[in-house]
Amino acid sequence: MLGLVVEAVSGQPLGAFLEERIWKPLGMKDTSFAVPPAKAERYARAFASDPLIGKPQFVLHAPGNKPIRFECGGGCAVSTAADYIRFAQMLANGGTLNGKRLLSRKTVEMMTSDQLSPEVRPRTISPVLAEGYGFGLGFAVRTQPGIATLAGSTGDYNWGGAYGTYFWVDPKEKLAVV
Repeated sequence: MLGLVVEAVSGQPLGAFLEERIWKPLGMKDTSFAVPPAKAERYARAFASDPLIGKPQFVLHAPGNKPIRFECGGGCAVSTAADYIRFAQMLANGGTLNGKRLLSRKTVEMMTSDQLSPEVRPRTISPVLAEGYGFGLGFAVRTQPGIATLAGSTGDYNWGGAYGTYFWVDPKEKLAVV
């Protein structure tokens, strides 16, 4: 939904907006909504069958140079680990990377602060939101020590993308992981 809002407000397709405002300023040269033919051999495809259970699986693959119909902000972009860590490091740095500010300090603060009220959290049944986590404006945010099953600090935040991608930022430890 947020991708559609960005398109409406900016008057640009989501990919063009992200390229101009995020990917290019961060030097994310291998991130987009399509894989150019020159980079196709570097694109990792999923196994036809799930290696753990042996059953066929469906994975929506990024198209070639042809634009996709809907550039969704929640799971359609493709990237490399090197590009993704640049994005995570920018967040860990409070919105800057290599002296370039992409997000305001206050925006990052709001994105990485729990936005769920005490009345909402008990009714949250999402399997994506682990015990001990709330939700910021885009990320799962650790709300307290000792409950979460993952290593980390109160205030760390993370998000898992489609098909196994995952990033984690622990501001107290000054750590960004992809």
